[in-house]
Amino acid sequence: MPRMNRFAFFLAAALAAGGGAAAAAAAPSLPTSGRLLDSYAAVVNNKVVTVGDVLAAMAGAHARLAEQYAGRELEDQLLETYDRVRATLVESELVLLDFEAQGGTLPDRAVEDHVNSVIHDQFNNDRTAFLKALADQRLTYAEWHKQMKDQLVVQIMRQREVTSKILVTPLDLQTAYAARQADYALPERVRLRTLAFAGAAAEARPRAAAAREKIRAGEQAFAADADATLQDDGEFLDVATLQETLRAAFAALAPGDTSEPLEIGGAIYLVQLVERQPARVRPLDEVAPELEKELRKTEFERLNQAWIDALRAKYHVQLFDHDLFE
Repeated sequence: MPRMNRFAFFLAAALAAGGGAAAAAAAPSLPTSGRLLDSYAAVVNNKVVTVGDVLAAMAGAHARLAEQYAGRELEDQLLETYDRVRATLVESELVLLDFEAQGGTLPDRAVEDHVNSVIHDQFNNDRTAFLKALADQRLTYAEWHKQMKDQLVVQIMRQREVTSKILVTPLDLQTAYAARQADYALPERVRLRTLAFAGAAAEARPRAAAAREKIRAGEQAFAADADATLQDDGEFLDVATLQETLRAAFAALAPGDTSEPLEIGGAIYLVQLVERQPARVRPLDEVAPELEKELRKTEFERLNQAWIDALRAKYHVQLFDHDLFE
């Protein structure tokens, strides 16, 4: 049976993911024997996906997971990733088989454009760095070129069988918006500035009251000085999340007004309401771009799964399970 080159799949997967050869080379290996590497992970018609193919393709993910997890939890995460990557490799083989069965061909120019695009994007058009990455992975240019051609085939087939069939109409947007309107509700928000006065509350309160009168009269700016510290991060705050004392203080204020001195946590503050945004529901025209993106993503997943299911029914697929941590 023809065998896939695990190094080729590894580099192709790393490049497609944007990780680059350097990141891939730095990824640690899963604990496994040499014999297990050559074991069957899957068979797609007469093509074999080995355990080594899958482990190589997930090396970058292994490195990232090892930074977040350890012990049994890491093993669980790796097993989930292994299954997901194996499924991806199987799907790619199914697509390539169907392309071949349909007598599909690619213009040489299209393949070369794709190859040059990958080298430009992943290696900043540095051919020396690119060739070194191939050498590090024990991969010939011809082997890598074949993987890039296969990658392009999968992209073209998915564009034809899935992406081109996605249709989101204005009625779809209106229906989805009506169903999710609660998700687009925005709470009342305010932007505040505060002055915190130094010293005990009993001493700071009259100083804060005097400062407030000068601020209201335009004799003093709402700004830090030797007696008070200004806090103004420019962020809008959800009113419902604020302390009751604070909410009550600015409830009747107009933008630009300053509250009476407030005691919060044993300290004295003046609060200025900078801006108030009333609660509202975002209108359809405002959320339409993000909503359409969500609908297109959902439809892509549905159509892609239906396509892959049809290919699985058309061709023979057999999966093999192994204990990767024995």
